Amino acid sequence: MSWIFEVFSEKSDQARLVAILISAVVAVMVVLLNQWFLSRRAKRELLIEKIEEIFTASNEYIASCRELLAALNNSNSQEEYYEYPEESVNKLNDSITKIQMICGLYFNSESFNAEDFRIWRMPILEIAHKGKILPEGETHMAYEDSKIHIHTSREKLDDLCKSLMRRYGH
Repeated sequence: MSWIFEVFSEKSDQARLVAILISAVVAVMVVLLNQWFLSRRAKRELLIEKIEEIFTASNEYIASCRELLAALNNSNSQEEYYEYPEESVNKLNDSITKIQMICGLYFNSESFNAEDFRIWRMPILEIAHKGKILPEGETHMAYEDSKIHIHTSREKLDDLCKSLMRRYGH
């Protein structure tokens, strides 16, 4: 340790040592700051990608709801119980699950309640599936309520995406 004092015994050598130490500290600080900015940018890009995935899943959900209503309208089945088109139901459920998973993993502060988007939220589908016979006026109201569910779901999902973009977007 005494050799350090001997090497830097002169004032010019001490000034050079201080300059080297300051340069090293500044270089380390620049590297750390750069790493911090890169990390933040990568995280923001990941979150934007996840918001895009939520938006895509929400579009798939709405398309599935519309497919289910269209399939019911087009069915001429005289059977007692209406069977949902399995592909549309699977797409609907997969979309809900994907949105719920992404919100749970990346956006804990957002409240997404999957139960608000389940198939039974469209009353006409539930009535047809259970084979209930209702007066025509009530059936029409159930159909309209189902259409309203699709509309309000679209608004809720769009609001979720807009809120996330405001918070995490560019």
